[in-house]
Amino acid sequence: MGYGARARGTLRGGGGGAATSMLADVPPTPELLAKVAALPPATDVPNVRRSWARAADPHFTLRRLLKPFAVALVAGLLLDGLDALASIAMPLLVRGGIDNGVLAGAVHSIILVALGALAIVLADLAVNTVQTVVVGRNGERLLYSLRIKIFSQLQRLGLDYYERELAGRIMTRMTTDVDALSSFLQTGLITMVNSGLSFIGVLIAMLYINLKLGLTLLSIMPVLVAATVVFRAKSSRAYREAREKVSAVNADLQENVAGLRVAQAYRREQVNSAHFAGLSGAYLSSRLRAQRYIALYFPFVQALSTLGGALVLFVASSEVHSGALTAGSLIAYLLFIDLLFSPVQQLSQVFDGFQQANVGLQRIKSLLRTPTSTPEAASPVPVTGRLRGEIELRDVHFSYPGQKQEALGGVSLSIAPGETVALVGQTGAGKSTLVKLIARFYDVTSGRLLVDGVDVRDYDLAAYRHQLGVVPQEPYLFAATVRDAIAYGRPDATDADVEAAARGVGAIEMIARLPGGFGHEVSERGRNLSAGQRQLIALARAYLVDPAILLLDEATAALDLAAEAEVSRATEQLAARRTTLVVAHRLTTASRADRIVVVESGRVAESGAHEELLEAGGSYAAMWAAFTGDAELVA
Repeated sequence: MGYGARARGTLRGGGGGAATSMLADVPPTPELLAKVAALPPATDVPNVRRSWARAADPHFTLRRLLKPFAVALVAGLLLDGLDALASIAMPLLVRGGIDNGVLAGAVHSIILVALGALAIVLADLAVNTVQTVVVGRNGERLLYSLRIKIFSQLQRLGLDYYERELAGRIMTRMTTDVDALSSFLQTGLITMVNSGLSFIGVLIAMLYINLKLGLTLLSIMPVLVAATVVFRAKSSRAYREAREKVSAVNADLQENVAGLRVAQAYRREQVNSAHFAGLSGAYLSSRLRAQRYIALYFPFVQALSTLGGALVLFVASSEVHSGALTAGSLIAYLLFIDLLFSPVQQLSQVFDGFQQANVGLQRIKSLLRTPTSTPEAASPVPVTGRLRGEIELRDVHFSYPGQKQEALGGVSLSIAPGETVALVGQTGAGKSTLVKLIARFYDVTSGRLLVDGVDVRDYDLAAYRHQLGVVPQEPYLFAATVRDAIAYGRPDATDADVEAAARGVGAIEMIARLPGGFGHEVSERGRNLSAGQRQLIALARAYLVDPAILLLDEATAALDLAAEAEVSRATEQLAARRTTLVVAHRLTTASRADRIVVVESGRVAESGAHEELLEAGGSYAAMWAAFTGDAELVA
């Protein structure tokens, strides 16, 4: 193996060796940080077509991922081949130096051999330098493409995927799995390819020098092959299990961090710590089992190497005595034996990283091949101009994935452009499900949902959602300034546009009271703001995109009376001149709508104005009576 590759394999370990693990735990020194800070800025660009990286790839394979980088990969393989040739040339030079120089007493031959060896070392140094740059750069380009592919796929997937997958497992795909692949591509791939080429090249050279000795050495190869097959089968299973276990660890960690206040309130710290320790222990057991396989296999390979050397010496004694083998050839042969088994030893440094990268790649493949529950139409209908906002549901049935019971069963409903409709009903009646279908977070199981006479499944999905304004019960605010949080749906909006949106929903005074006003930093999920402040910012965010259809999913459910009144005024201003659906938690909110739709068990039970429904004396009248009788009704 080339000396540069051997050094990389020993020190870096392909991202998975013990040396790497130890070095990874060492904090950077101030001197190192200063040198890194002094480096010139990176000006290189990935030169990857983003449209290709962002496109859906339901047939994703490693070959399809590598195809755009084929030229660079071939260049890397050629450089690896040159590095392997350098390692094979050295024992041949030693043979010539001994036979033609030392034994013949020819000093000039020794000098020529030494100069040849120096030239090979210098050439190999240059090859390794170029090889590191080529492989490293293209490894980063490939990972850049892969990260974009994963993120774009996560943006495409429907809500059903996120409702059945833990957030920690999803994060593992983008972080742990990609990092494992990155570590292997950056360090282990060179060592692995170089080891393979060296093994083949050395074997050919040994058979060429002396066929009898070569066949003698090959006699132990079946044992090596059998041991390798068994080791690969058992270790692969252990690594797959370990990756699943680390996903469970990450998911539990994410869940506990997100629910820390609840855990502390119910004094669950000890119980949660014990549960996390159990998951971590299961991961540790899987890793230790994989390491035990490594501890058995690679010393066994070293023992075979020693046995091979002993066999060669035993057979070579008669060959040297008969003159069929020169002293230089014998020494070269012994060097070749080390080079033959050395690649296998070098693979021990990268095998851990290779297995983790392989398992990570399989999990990434599974993610990228997952079909979205809201696919684009084959010939999408473009959304030209502003939608009128006419909504019609025709015998709509819907069941959540994996659920036998229908969430909606035969809903038929028409909403006129500009009309405000309040949806009321008991918890689980199907109110929020209707909103999700109109937003096309899900597709109907059967029936049709039309907007302006077009089935929502036929619209260009991105263009259709640009016509919507969605304000959920718990608005999500990304970490940014208040100004950027409002402009989230329109990043190109001017400061005047943002201020006008805040003024339009009555949020300007609230923002003025914040430290820094529009420049106030919003923490993750808006945790440094009150529930009412978050809702006002979310309403301003919806106002700025000027939606044709406004969807409010219990936007005042978690607010106190003062905040509810403030948000309700903002909602009324936002709902003007556009079709609005309000999932009403409190019936006072519903009473102000143009029409109220009562949903019971996934069906429309009643529909009409507030006064009409009271006179009808049905479900809504009973709910209103309970509400005005100071009973807290959870709709």
